Amino acid sequence: MTLLSPLAAAIAELAADPAVQALVGLDVAGVRRIRSIEPAAGDSLGPGAWLAFVVVTVLDSPVRPRTPVRDVILGIKAYAATDPAAEALWLACESVFADRGARRAASGLGVWHSECRSIGPDRDPATLQPLWHGTVSYPTTLASVT
Repeated sequence: MTLLSPLAAAIAELAADPAVQALVGLDVAGVRRIRSIEPAAGDSLGPGAWLAFVVVTVLDSPVRPRTPVRDVILGIKAYAATDPAAEALWLACESVFADRGARRAASGLGVWHSECRSIGPDRDPATLQPLWHGTVSYPTTLASVT
């Protein structure tokens, strides 16, 4: 990920949110359990040892013609020990992005009006851990803004 990566900006926004922080905690290295692309080692454990964590991916990222804007669609999976806890974690993630206006990420990346869509509950196919899927429309600039 580059500094101006929409994925990095979204993860930073999630990691800075107190409600998300309270639900995901830290891993053994002291890093919030908010991951890009896939879970980190130690996140996906078996039944009885499930931990709360979030995985963020870029599902689509086309550049708008003749503008310096990229129409990013993020996929968010909120994992937890129970179905209600996974939904609570998704709702905490959703509140970070829901109906948020223009802003500047810590990296300098411009983020326009973000919106969320909840897809619903599921289970991880490998571990059967409860999770909640959602997507976020996260239009960003192609370069830093001041």
